[in-house]
Amino acid sequence: MGELTKRAWEEDIQVMIEGPGHVPMHLIKENVDLQMKLCQEAPFYTLGPLVTDIAPGYDHITSAIGAAMIGWFGTAMLCYVTPKEHLGLPDKEDVKQGVIAYKIAAHAADLAKGHPGAIKRDNLLSKARFEFRWEDQFALSLDPETAKSFHDETLPQDRMKTAHFCSMCGPHFCSMNLTQELRKFAQEKGMEEKSEVTICNRKKESGK
Repeated sequence: MGELTKRAWEEDIQVMIEGPGHVPMHLIKENVDLQMKLCQEAPFYTLGPLVTDIAPGYDHITSAIGAAMIGWFGTAMLCYVTPKEHLGLPDKEDVKQGVIAYKIAAHAADLAKGHPGAIKRDNLLSKARFEFRWEDQFALSLDPETAKSFHDETLPQDRMKTAHFCSMCGPHFCSMNLTQELRKFAQEKGMEEKSEVTICNRKKESGK
């Protein structure tokens, strides 16, 4: 492929290299490095790769794992895989599931590479989650419709869009709600400054 890439470029022909579709996790970086070296860093795209072959019906997941890794290591484009890969012709829902899996993989790769836009979106959703801004969480999600429907299966009432819990942990065991309550308690008792002083002292003692 490296030789063919050179010959194509000599004729002013654009080149994109298709990578392997089945690669175990520990060999993914090696594949990217070899392609970059042998093909003079020509754009590299991959169908996945699938990191295991044991999950027919779930190859959108097995391949998205590899896609996230190879995206991080430097592939130029990801070609999505549907749940029906190796089994049959995908329908509309299969395509949706495959695209979503790959949008997650691409976003995870962008995060690993430090892309500001990906980091900003992640942080915005994390903040919305911690502050129980449910509508903002849905809007920032890759699949808002599914996120909202899952939430509303158990808590469909409008008032639950401002509730400080979901049906997973309930009102008494939500870690984020408990953290907010502890912060509020510490603030009311004037404990925040004392905590910061204690942390600083411990850092000095440990030499950090």
